[in-house]
Amino acid sequence: MLEVITQTITKIEDTSKKISMTYDCYIREKAIEIVNTKLDEKKIDITKVESNDYEAMVNDSCKDIKEKHHKYVSKGLMVIMGIDFLVG
Repeated sequence: MLEVITQTITKIEDTSKKISMTYDCYIREKAIEIVNTKLDEKKIDITKVESNDYEAMVNDSCKDIKEKHHKYVSKGLMVIMGIDFLVG
């Protein structure tokens, strides 16, 4: 019985890690697209930007995207709670 519970917990942890890694990869890809678009709009050659500067821009974009996602999730939860308060 203990072995079944241990295996279940391990599978849940593995799934959680995979979801987290997938989300981080998705965010990073979107951030890279945003940075590349901004550099194109300003007519700056991507190859001439130093890697440290580029990484900083990507990290800033990642933070912005995650912040937007957190706001959407928070608003969604508040709406659900508000509806629950109205119905309940």
